[in-house]
Amino acid sequence: MPDDPELQALRAAVDDCNRRLFALLQERAALAATIGIHKRRQGLPALDPQRELAMARQLAEAPPAGPLDAAALQRILTAVLQETRRLVEGPAPR
Repeated sequence: MPDDPELQALRAAVDDCNRRLFALLQERAALAATIGIHKRRQGLPALDPQRELAMARQLAEAPPAGPLDAAALQRILTAVLQETRRLVEGPAPR
């Protein structure tokens, strides 16, 4: 029921969690963009598949501490990495 105070409180907690998650994703994206700038200055390739594998390995080795299993967390990391690649590589040439 929409009038249920417990449901409203839980939804408010989800909204707060979303705001914090979005802020963390923006922080991570800004760090990745800065890393991309640093790599360009150093003449390094934008993408580092070994680093991505290491992050995936860290995730796989950490026991899930909540209801999401390792496979679900891996899918989320994959999506984050895809968006980060787009950011670091820049817009596609037209």
